[in-house]
Amino acid sequence: MATFEKSIQIAAPPEEVWACLTHPNWIQEWWTALREYHYGSELHAGVGMSFVVEEKIGMGPPLKIRFEVTRWMEPKHIMFKMVSGTGAKSYEISWTLEPVEGGTSFNYAEHLTLSDGFMDKVWGKLGRRSGIKHIEGYLRKLKALAESRAAKAAHRAAV
Repeated sequence: MATFEKSIQIAAPPEEVWACLTHPNWIQEWWTALREYHYGSELHAGVGMSFVVEEKIGMGPPLKIRFEVTRWMEPKHIMFKMVSGTGAKSYEISWTLEPVEGGTSFNYAEHLTLSDGFMDKVWGKLGRRSGIKHIEGYLRKLKALAESRAAKAAHRAAV
């Protein structure tokens, strides 16, 4: 199992960051490894919501996974876990938002076990740098998206 965790400060309120995390079009703007994202049920928010992604990172195999939301505390915390899919044995992601002066502290945590035991060991040892690099890229894009949306909202409010 590989565990990755990174945090970033975002100059946008938690509600704006939350919108970027939960709207399908905006998710694909910052979670750049996604090749596909769609809802897996009629429920589009809250605990029990499911969604399907196809994710491709570097030279690794594509992962096609159905996730189910296990925790939803808007706009503070969302957690989802793999319920079925290919390429991974288990996969859980957690996003935590905390209001801070000037915006939001955002924490991204991921726990991934690949279905191929050998590849999981290799990824756990050698893939750490690559995995963190990808997550840092996601967080930079999330920051830019949320801050841009917050600036536009502030401009609209001032007019």
